[in-house]
Amino acid sequence: MFNTAAKVLYRSLIELTNNRLTSYLIKNFCESKLSKPMIPLFSKHYRINWNETERTASDFDSLASFFIRDINLNLRPVAKEKNAIVSPVDGVVQTVGMIKPNQTFMVKGKDYSFAELTGFKSADHKYNGGCFAVLYLSPRHYHRFHSPVSCTYQKLAELGKRSYPVNTMGLKYGKDVLSKNYRYVYELTRADQQMLMIPVGAMNINSIVQTNTGNRLETGEELGYFSFGSTVILVFEKDMFTPSDNLTEGRELQVGQIIGYAESQEEASAL
Repeated sequence: MFNTAAKVLYRSLIELTNNRLTSYLIKNFCESKLSKPMIPLFSKHYRINWNETERTASDFDSLASFFIRDINLNLRPVAKEKNAIVSPVDGVVQTVGMIKPNQTFMVKGKDYSFAELTGFKSADHKYNGGCFAVLYLSPRHYHRFHSPVSCTYQKLAELGKRSYPVNTMGLKYGKDVLSKNYRYVYELTRADQQMLMIPVGAMNINSIVQTNTGNRLETGEELGYFSFGSTVILVFEKDMFTPSDNLTEGRELQVGQIIGYAESQEEASAL
């Protein structure tokens, strides 16, 4: 009963604050110079590692420009092991699981529709029975997302209109936030394999910006950025992915860190 009441209250509060006017005001404040004094306060609260940015608070004109800051990726060597798949973001592993035959997947005790998440119309596709991982970026994290593999890619869809919180409370009490929030659906093709990478927007500010203009990415290469805390969902086709010990719930990850290994269809058939 308590959980039901908490869920109703939480959803009501979010609906009251998550509207077009609120989003407009928050976005404009974060992009204005008025938000610049907030950067040191934000940095102190979230314990930002300034050594990685090689910049200071005074170098940023607004809170928004600080959110999308670059870091020195030379301090984060990307794993080069054969068949390695790396984390596309700095973030926390929220959930790792499997896509069920009935086209659902479970996150924090809630079933989600894979078809709603991706926009896939057919139930007959290579991701049935595949592994998925949900990686959460809090406001303190580096907000750019990178390719987990060397691949060609295409954006299959741009879905959702509004965004709700994607933190632990949002997943627990929100209503289908992962399959309702504003999001892009990318399909990455690596040799004979494919996977999905789905950047999901967070509360109020929907901005997901693609910075790469080509159709090919190297492992660890930047694809885009979020303007606020967000989530990235990775989905692997069936039998192609073996997770590493790094991909466990609650684990902190950094861009370029190994999260698992891909097994090609040729290698699998040889076993």
